[in-house]
Amino acid sequence: MRVVVGIPSYNNEETISFVVKQAAKGLKRYFGGGIVVNADGGSSDGTRDAVLGTDVPDGVEVHSFVYRWPIPGKGSAMKELMEFALGRDADAIVFVDSDLRSITPEWIYRFARPIEEGYDFVAPLYIRHKWDGTITNNIAYPMTASLYGKNVRQPIGGDFGVSRKLMEAYLEDEEVWKTHVARFGVDIFLTTTAIARGFKITQTALGMKIHDPKDPAASLGPMFNQVVGTLFMLMKKYEDIWKHVRTIEPVPVFGELEKGEPEPVKVTLELLEIRAKELFAQHEPVLRRALSEETLKGVVSALKTFEFDDRLWSHVLYDGAVAYRNGILTEAEPLVPLYFAKTADFVKRTMDMSTLEAEKLIEERAKVFLEEKDYLLERW
Repeated sequence: MRVVVGIPSYNNEETISFVVKQAAKGLKRYFGGGIVVNADGGSSDGTRDAVLGTDVPDGVEVHSFVYRWPIPGKGSAMKELMEFALGRDADAIVFVDSDLRSITPEWIYRFARPIEEGYDFVAPLYIRHKWDGTITNNIAYPMTASLYGKNVRQPIGGDFGVSRKLMEAYLEDEEVWKTHVARFGVDIFLTTTAIARGFKITQTALGMKIHDPKDPAASLGPMFNQVVGTLFMLMKKYEDIWKHVRTIEPVPVFGELEKGEPEPVKVTLELLEIRAKELFAQHEPVLRRALSEETLKGVVSALKTFEFDDRLWSHVLYDGAVAYRNGILTEAEPLVPLYFAKTADFVKRTMDMSTLEAEKLIEERAKVFLEEKDYLLERW
């Protein structure tokens, strides 16, 4: 089995050498060797030197290149990493993020082994702190599960295993790589495409995810826009698939998921609430056209109390998807203030909960989205 490990990067000199070393050990230990390759976005620090200077076992090659695709972003790096892997006749590519502090050599095995067993797409399943991954927990997970009917818990986890057949499918349409898929939209594109096109999917148990998390109100606006915009774009593309889905099916898990409490992630509650109000005022004219009257009323009241229930939240995203389809929204950005408000609600609600307790609320949320799917179908 020929395995390539692909690492997209941009200014990650502090963390990337560790990732390369763990990946190389994994390739040597479990697959007798292989290639670790880094696609860099033109870092101004020593990222590429750190990659090429990493000491790796015999039988592992290390490469680093600056990707040429003209849109700067994670997706562009991953596109060229897949092209590199296919050029080397790889059976599988394992993508890992350049800021991972919890990666072990086993991770490579856990992503690549299921592909040897006949799976095409391996999504990560890790324990993340209850406030890490707010775009996942509030949007990508409940939307993917309820729309496409597969309970993939981390659809935008960033670390994936992909078969050769699926790499070819991702690359067949050049146009898609000119959208937000070239940026942070790439993860939701990889997951949705694998599910909607009927590829064989599994999840792999990885324990803790420890990386450089981001405080949502301070830095997640552009990422939200790219992920949610891509999700909405794919809803148009795959409407004939998701319209008929009525249940959420479990997705198998490779390996055993351990229990534990991850290191805390900082979320500035006050900033979320302030930004939600400011940005709502800014985007209110378009939101008045994008949201149904009932949803808008609910949102205005939620911005006073910051109590934002899952049913209302599902209607916000469903209205947003319809408005995107109809050209009322050209970007998902006007929904950012509502995402901040929903995140504030979740932070308050889970303040005294363990990550495991908070997890139950997130699973419930996916069920609420499924129950409210008729609302989406009526408006679509």
